[in-house]
Amino acid sequence: MSLNKFVISIMMLTCSVHVMADDSINVAQEGNSKFEQRLRRKQQFWASLIPTHFVVQNAGNMGVLSAGIGWSYGKRRQWETDLLFGYIPKHDSSRGKLTTTLKGNFIPWDIDLTHISHKIPEGRWIFKPLTASVYLNTVYGHEFWKSQPGRYPDKYYQFMSTKFRLNVAFGQRITFVIPESKRRRNSRMSLFYEVGTCDLYLRSLIQGSDVKLKDILGLSIGVKFHNL
Repeated sequence: MSLNKFVISIMMLTCSVHVMADDSINVAQEGNSKFEQRLRRKQQFWASLIPTHFVVQNAGNMGVLSAGIGWSYGKRRQWETDLLFGYIPKHDSSRGKLTTTLKGNFIPWDIDLTHISHKIPEGRWIFKPLTASVYLNTVYGHEFWKSQPGRYPDKYYQFMSTKFRLNVAFGQRITFVIPESKRRRNSRMSLFYEVGTCDLYLRSLIQGSDVKLKDILGLSIGVKFHNL
């Protein structure tokens, strides 16, 4: 073999090694990229399970006092899901009772009061003129049932259950955005009120001529602490 052919063979072998190395790096980078994408998706999923706020609410057909956690989502955080646990004192019954409520909220509009009033030195006040809520709550106890017991005549209570109540409510909310320099555990605080009713009351309004709208409405007030 001549010297020139030997040199050319060495150069071709070197180029082949470089190409194989580059291909291996590209495959490794592609693999790492897919792995990182899956990792990010898992992290985002678990991060979405972290509650964004804590809520305390009075009345609202879910107990004298209810407390729980919730999640805000949407481009403007206009959607919320709350999970609350409440307590009903015994009153005329033999014991108090616990309740659980799954609640969905929709907040279509925000009004930034800080831009309207330039006299607010720190923080921001945001007014939410309308909140709409739909929620399902249940009461724990043997006195309540989801289907009619056999001791009653057939269809005595029709389709209504005493264990589950479907509620609707409308209200308003005002939120204070805490300045970053003063934040400790929460970024915002919200005060709200709601006026609502449940399916049983609506049924009474439709069937009873002596029942008025004001008789089936109830007022509820509460506070939310936003940590995210």
